[in-house]
Amino acid sequence: MMMHLDATAILFDMDGTLIDSSEASEITWQRWSAAHGVPIERIRRVHHGRLPAETVSIVAPDLDAAAEGRGIYDSQEQLTDGIRSIAGANAFIGSVPVDRVAIVTAATTRILQLRLGLVGIAPPAVCITAEHVTAGKPDPSGYREAARRLGIAPMDCVVFEDAPAGLLAASRAGMRAVAILSNYSERELRVELPATSAPVAFCRDFTGLAFDGRRISILS
Repeated sequence: MMMHLDATAILFDMDGTLIDSSEASEITWQRWSAAHGVPIERIRRVHHGRLPAETVSIVAPDLDAAAEGRGIYDSQEQLTDGIRSIAGANAFIGSVPVDRVAIVTAATTRILQLRLGLVGIAPPAVCITAEHVTAGKPDPSGYREAARRLGIAPMDCVVFEDAPAGLLAASRAGMRAVAILSNYSERELRVELPATSAPVAFCRDFTGLAFDGRRISILS
């Protein structure tokens, strides 16, 4: 069965969407969890797609979230093992015209450049990273800023995301979203998200997806 989505621009989350960085992320948060006595299960429930400082503010509100967030970024900037691309991601993002593609991520610019370099994806001209926003996902400002820089209306953008926070951010930005099922199942996402913010499609990865410059084709 083939599904088609009209799209002028395509916006991507990075970790969990273009890149499988779950191993590196788990190492970082396991270390932080042990150091601060915060159950790792509590962290796993909320950290996907969020700025580290915002995750800390949720799971350990008594700590200095900004300082802890900087430490987590410093740790992630040193990790190169366990970083791999999601199946089909390199070819799919490479098929999008350079003036109609962006990445919106909770990672820093340094982490983005490191991880994309490790998997062989060239960073697009428009990358909205942690340095460019004052509030992370599910706040929609990152996706709105990406659309503004591309000069394309939000309603003409399609977002690829893996986590509830990112999918909610896309919806709040007035964009349609496709869920990549790397960290959550379709059922889990439907439970987490209000019906009005549900993705228009759910894909295991980018296998069977194509973009012809006008529309996305999804073979399910």
